Amino acid sequence: MSDKVNHFAPVAVFVYNRLQNTIEVIEALRKNRLAMQTEVYFFSDGPRHKKDESSVQEVRNYLRSVNGFKKIHLVEREQNYYIEKNIILGVTYVINKHGSIIVLEDDGVTSEDFLEFMNGALDFYKTFKKVMHVATFTFINMPNGFNKTFFWRYTENTGGGWATWKDRWAKFEYFQTKEQALSSMSETEKDWVEMSGEYKCLDLLRLQPIPWDLCWYISVAKNQGLAVQAPWALTVNNGLYNGTHFNFFNRLLGRSPFETNLSAPRKIIFSEDVVEDKYALGQLIKFYKEMQSNKRAKAIHFLLRILIYLKVTKIVKFILKIYRGSVS
Repeated sequence: MSDKVNHFAPVAVFVYNRLQNTIEVIEALRKNRLAMQTEVYFFSDGPRHKKDESSVQEVRNYLRSVNGFKKIHLVEREQNYYIEKNIILGVTYVINKHGSIIVLEDDGVTSEDFLEFMNGALDFYKTFKKVMHVATFTFINMPNGFNKTFFWRYTENTGGGWATWKDRWAKFEYFQTKEQALSSMSETEKDWVEMSGEYKCLDLLRLQPIPWDLCWYISVAKNQGLAVQAPWALTVNNGLYNGTHFNFFNRLLGRSPFETNLSAPRKIIFSEDVVEDKYALGQLIKFYKEMQSNKRAKAIHFLLRILIYLKVTKIVKFILKIYRGSVS
């Protein structure tokens, strides 16, 4: 990591109604060695439903008691912005004020050297304009002994744990519809984003609202940008089974493929070779291929167990016949 950091970036934490998740995130961040030099913004979204009012208030009561940082700002939304609007407006506000930003959500638990890495990367790569995104969440394994940052197109950050600069964020484009997004992209850009069809993320453009992070990923791609990635996970997700964009099927079908572990603090070297790492990209494509295969298999097995329990044997035999034919 860089030996000298000229500027400590603020952290924006986006929360809703998950008190225990939020406590774990804040306590981990407080243990960071640069916590007392870091300004923190909490953006608390308003309740979406009447039943969420008490849990939202519990989170806000806790945030009002938080200390251990250089300065704390608490923004309490009066109404529900939903995650997309809350994050986009929050990031824009902080980054316009400070010039750079580190972002966490209420399920991003960090290692104790997270802030050191983030501030070092923001300082080191500030003039590398092709680098648009700093990432600390990863679920792929680089070769043993690999201790350098690497670069790839991927900007997925489950739980947050990412950072950027004002001039890069100025290129962010939020799409209101699938048609608007697709019409703004060339066929080459679509192929790049979906990794030649191995990562079918553009299917998610059908969602309303469209996920903000997919729009950011597309924006980075359209500007020929790359993400700089820590070689191992400095952020893990403690909310894989209770978040906005996850559902009970994650728990139902077994361990989430996005589960990973934090590593003990180690020295990370900042690479200056800003080209996409072919090995890392290959591992990423392999991960998504295996994830899709496992999802289908687990879903079919789960359905079979239900049908057997219900003694619907003829349907079971029919599904088994189809399944065996599909994997043969």
